[in-house]
Formats: sequence, structure tokens, C-alpha cells
Amino acid sequence: MLLRERWNAEQVDAAVSWFRRENARNAHIFVRPHGAHALSLVDDVNADAIAAMKESGFQPAVVVETSPSNFQVWVNHGRVLSDLTFSTQAAKELARRFGGDPSSADWRHFGRLAGFTNQKPKRCLSNGLQPFVRLHACEGRPYSAAREFLEEVKLLAEKASVERAAWTAARSTSTDDSVRPLTEFHSDPRYSGDLHRADMAWALHAASRGLSEQQIKDELLHARDLSKKGGASRQVDYAERTAIKAVTSIQPLR
Repeated sequence: MLLRERWNAEQVDAAVSWFRRENARNAHIFVRPHGAHALSLVDDVNADAIAAMKESGFQPAVVVETSPSNFQVWVNHGRVLSDLTFSTQAAKELARRFGGDPSSADWRHFGRLAGFTNQKPKRCLSNGLQPFVRLHACEGRPYSAAREFLEEVKLLAEKASVERAAWTAARSTSTDDSVRPLTEFHSDPRYSGDLHRADMAWALHAASRGLSEQQIKDELLHARDLSKKGGASRQVDYAERTAIKAVTSIQPLR
């Protein structure tokens, strides 16, 4: 996958011909905001879910049809969610409420860029062609329930944090709360040398033993060579994303 970061709107416009060429060669064309931002993506919802969102005060900022009757919705919270774990929690709660894909609910998830074809083989049309990704709406405005929703997510996050602290304290009396080394997971035959899977398994294990997001991120960054992930920013991105997913998965929002 080729990743271009920190592009502005003019740079994206200038690259459209390149996007078309790559898309014609079966490449997927995705987009996401750079850094902390004010948006959440709700992936894989239908028209009924979008109607329910509008009726309950979650008016979409952007609606994209990625294949016939399948949609991605971006909502604008009205302010930048600088706490990335909180941003992920907000995305997960939106997915839970409106039937979105929970595995796509995090602060860094990509959405499909309208105007190009969805190259997933299972989305192939009956005529043998791939469907175009279509822009249905682009209002851009914050949704009316943003303030109340973010307060609810904050309360849910605080409750989960208290429960996690109590659970961690209870585990501290156990004789089996030590964290196994990351290298042990890397050499585990269950992962067949797939270090990405091994990293995720270790991160979940470490989170379950009470390690913080920062501790998990630091260990992933320093315990092995991540140069294949790209430059320093890509490596930090990978470690951060894995740590956030592990910590939020251990204590999912109810």
C-alpha cells in the first residue's frame, strides 16, 4: 500500500489522474484526515441506519455509497478529539448504536474516496464490473446531538476506566499477572512468523495484564525492527494503532 500523508486539498486534486491510473490497475483509493481530527467514520451501514442517524440527531457530514446499498458515513463532532483513545471510543459507540462495522471503528480508519471503483472482488457487479464509489451527501456540518453524545462517551469511558482499574487491582493479587516478553510471541509457531499478528496478540496480552497504551506502544517501537513499516512516523503510527486497539478491546464500551 502506498501512503501519502499531510496532503492538502490542492495536492489531492493534482493527483486525481494518478489515482485513476492506479485504480484502473485494481488499487483501492482510500482517504482519511491527518492527525487528530473532529470526524468519526461509521462503516458498512445501510439506508435505514442513515435515516435512523438523522432522526436521532446524528446528521452525517459526508455519506458515501461504497457499493450498491452499502454506505460509509462520516460525522463531524464539532471539535477536534485530541485524545485518540477517546476518539476511538466515540467511533466504537457510533458503530454500536447504528450497526456499523466494529472492526472499522477507530480514530485512524480509512474511508473510500468517491469517484473511484471499489476493487473488492466480492463487490463485483453482475455485469462483471466493479462498482463506483458515489458521493451522496457532503454537508460537512457538526451533527446536532454532538455535545450530548460526547458527554455520554466520556461517562462510558470513565466507567470503563474505573472497572478496568478495579479489575487490574484484583489481578495484582494473582500469581499469574506477569507480562510475557514480546519475543516469546514472535517465536510462537501459532503465528507462523507473522509478526503483525504476534504484535497484536502480545498487545492484547499486555493490556490484559494492566499495561498502559503508552507502555505497549513503547515496547512495540523498541523491541523489534519496524523499518518495513516505513519511516519513523509510519512506525509510530503502527505501534500507536496497535496499542489503542488492544487497550480498547480489553475493556469494550457497553
